[in-house]
Amino acid sequence: MPLLLTPLIIQTMQHLYKDKQLASNLCANPHAKAQCLWRFLPLALVACLVFLASCNKRVATYNENERKAIDSLVMPVKNIDSLTLLQRQFETSGNKLGSIVALRECGKLLRNESRFEEALNMHSLGQQQAEAIGDTLEWVQALNNVGTDYRRIGVLDVAQDYHYRAWLLSNEHSDTTIAAKKNRVMSLNGLGNIYMTLGNFERADSALRLALMGEKQLNSFVGQAINYANLGSIFEQKGNLDSALVYYHKSMEMNTLGHSDLGIALCHMFYGSIHEKRKQYDKAHQEYDEAYQIMKASKDEWHTLDILIALARINHIMHNDTQEMEFLAKAKEIAERIKSTEHLADIHSLYYTHAKETGNYQLALASHELATALQDSVINMEKVNRIQNISLNIERNRQMREIDKARHTLEEERSTRNVGFTLLGLALITLLGALTAFLYIQRIQRRNHLALKKMAALRETFFTNITHEFRTPLTVILGLSRDMQKDTATNCKDTAKVIERQGEGLLTLINQLLDISKIKSAVGNPDWRNGNIVAFMAMIVESYHDYAQSHKIDLQMFAKDEIVMDFVPGYVVKVINNLLSNAFKFTPAYGKISVLVRSENQQLVVTVADTGKGISKKALERVFEPFYQDNTELKQIGTGVGLALVKQIMDASKGTITVESEEGKGTTFIIKVPIHNHCTKPLTPNTENCKPLLPHESDNPTDRIGENNECCVLVIEDNKDVASYIGGQFDSRYAVVYAENGQVGLEKALELVPDLIVTDLMMPGLDGLEVCRQVRNSEIINHVPIIIITAKITEEARIKGIEAGADAYLAKPFNDNELRTRADKLLQGRKLLQKKFATMSAEFKKDDDTKAPAAKDVDLRFLAKVSSAVYMQISGGKDVDVAIVASLMCMSPRQFYRKINALTGYTPSAYILRLKIKKTKNLLVNNPQMSLGEVADKCGFNDYSNFVRAFKTVAGVTPTNYRRENCP
Repeated sequence: MPLLLTPLIIQTMQHLYKDKQLASNLCANPHAKAQCLWRFLPLALVACLVFLASCNKRVATYNENERKAIDSLVMPVKNIDSLTLLQRQFETSGNKLGSIVALRECGKLLRNESRFEEALNMHSLGQQQAEAIGDTLEWVQALNNVGTDYRRIGVLDVAQDYHYRAWLLSNEHSDTTIAAKKNRVMSLNGLGNIYMTLGNFERADSALRLALMGEKQLNSFVGQAINYANLGSIFEQKGNLDSALVYYHKSMEMNTLGHSDLGIALCHMFYGSIHEKRKQYDKAHQEYDEAYQIMKASKDEWHTLDILIALARINHIMHNDTQEMEFLAKAKEIAERIKSTEHLADIHSLYYTHAKETGNYQLALASHELATALQDSVINMEKVNRIQNISLNIERNRQMREIDKARHTLEEERSTRNVGFTLLGLALITLLGALTAFLYIQRIQRRNHLALKKMAALRETFFTNITHEFRTPLTVILGLSRDMQKDTATNCKDTAKVIERQGEGLLTLINQLLDISKIKSAVGNPDWRNGNIVAFMAMIVESYHDYAQSHKIDLQMFAKDEIVMDFVPGYVVKVINNLLSNAFKFTPAYGKISVLVRSENQQLVVTVADTGKGISKKALERVFEPFYQDNTELKQIGTGVGLALVKQIMDASKGTITVESEEGKGTTFIIKVPIHNHCTKPLTPNTENCKPLLPHESDNPTDRIGENNECCVLVIEDNKDVASYIGGQFDSRYAVVYAENGQVGLEKALELVPDLIVTDLMMPGLDGLEVCRQVRNSEIINHVPIIIITAKITEEARIKGIEAGADAYLAKPFNDNELRTRADKLLQGRKLLQKKFATMSAEFKKDDDTKAPAAKDVDLRFLAKVSSAVYMQISGGKDVDVAIVASLMCMSPRQFYRKINALTGYTPSAYILRLKIKKTKNLLVNNPQMSLGEVADKCGFNDYSNFVRAFKTVAGVTPTNYRRENCP
């Protein structure tokens, strides 16, 4: 870090001492030295402050009182929605610790309700935030929580990795607080559970006893109870029932002291398991039932499943078939909802045993096959976990080496920082001493050197001020962007590239403005040289060949003979670079750019021609004016200041530049400069930097296409950076798809059927207004809301946009919060319309009090067509196939799915089922003499039991009760 000070001082001195004559005057004049010091001092002090701020940057830490204050706000909240809202408030206000704690507790509540995927998302986000601010305490807790979430869903290898990382990090950390010790115990407990699941009882016993020792030190009753129960489970699985019972009794004692209802219920289940193995079935049933009574009020469905399966099993042994089937049904419903493969295998095994004993061999066979498949998947998962555990050991060794390397690097950084502070102190002392000496000399010599002060101020004021004012922010922008590109995070790198690209464009513009100012004011003597200008130009053109080849453009240079003359290398580089950059910018692939150099009537004639888009006649008259841009359909045919700089250089060199162009065919620039040979200073190879001035190109934004039921936003914008910025406002919540113009956008809209379209107004080809009109005229996508974003903010333009079918109209530059809010409101409006359409189309409610927007006639007509197509298939005695219905509506299955889901909120299958139930209701009421079997057949149900179950699911009552309630 101290090395950053040296370039800054050197750069500052370069601005102050612009030529050798001024430098010699300053050395001879103490008063001038003092004046330079006054200009140098503010920059030096700023550099020192930046250095101190960088050296003192520390990782955020929180004391115990701050953590308690956050806990007092978060811990009383036991509602998931309230916690989510509180977390967003913390994040918006910049309270990072509050956001992390809220994510942690919200994830725990979700896990207790067996919503494991949502819990995993919450805890993973909390881990990222804790890691970002370096809060080790919350970081370890998040790692343990993520590991527990993975354990619940059966991904043991990943769970083991997270618990191991938590244990490793807690050991590395020097924190000895209760929370830190608790984190270490939790990681050991998690590892012990994983080893026990894999059957590695020796390692499980070791880890759990270490965890138990830690819980005793923390005096945690519930923690001790959990570890006693886990140790008892190890003895039970080994067949040592007496030892297992001793540990279960200890667990019950600790749970009672800790007032843990879940722990007490699980202990009763453990007692029941012991009694069952001892064939004391009455006692086992009593213990299982007592556990179930406690767990009834709990939302912890995972542990409730174990108790329900145990009750079903014991009732089967005791031949209580009715109770057995009741508990199995409850267990099956919960297991399917939380996707527990292991529990489902046990449930279907019990179904198989029951069906076999009751003589229902068909059901027994089906249950046996299903249970076997599920058990095989569990076994395969265990095999994969064992294999991956071996690879994890290798990975851990690598991580340990990386940790040692990081620790060594940290020590080196600390040493470097200390040396930097020492050097900075010495520099400040030297600076203060020099300041005192120069101030003293200035006071004595002030009157004698007043004239020199004014002269130096006049020469330096313009260049020093403008260079400082422009280059300082640009240096920060480009420096930060390059640092960000070193980050491995993709989104950070993409953002940095945009910053760098925009910053470099601005820097080029500033440099050209400074060149114009220098030429106009004749400040800075041109560096004239004598040499072969043809060879020099050939070197410049050669630097563009790689770019031309990569863009499939034919770049050629023609010159008859060498031409020796006086010229300014810097001027030649700027002129040729600007002309070639302009040509490349507007020449398409497989186009041609040619540079012709010749001598004619003691004049150098240079012709730069391209086969690009060309320039209109109106624009040709003003093409050399700074910042002029042709206002035609061919966007971005602006000249900025590049051509203005070329024109200024020609005027300063007593030359001329003309332009000829025809739209659609290309443009030709002709330069004429008089040839003379008065300069004796030869051209050297390193006279001027010949770096090409290549057009800045943006990367195409990447589409993220989600699932059918995920909300999709289509962004139509020809500027890639603007498109990426708009998409960035939505990509964290929705799938985002990009289109570079209106035609491509319309094709993607028809293919994907998005939920929202955000489009620019002015685009080449099909503009935003025409996109709106064609969307509104398409039966497939006429329901999609549209937001127009444009620089045209007149009332007339806004009215045209609304008339074309836009739902919202935003002016550039727009407020990102306003864009997101408008998008959310439009999507919420669509959801209200879904409820309205579902009610109006299927008639499931007699009275509709929903405050939804008025349904559009075009959407109702579409739903009526769908209903007709479904009823036509039913009447023909065919099974209703979604693909066939989509074909009848002239849509692909994906388009039909997105359209129906967007209008009604149902999947096509669910919506067709409701249409069939609607017809069923009409037949039941209007044809009381028709049997239920006939009704089912006429409504497209091939199986009567499926018909009854579907009718009850949708209508809430059985067909018999519905007919009884509605028939007179």
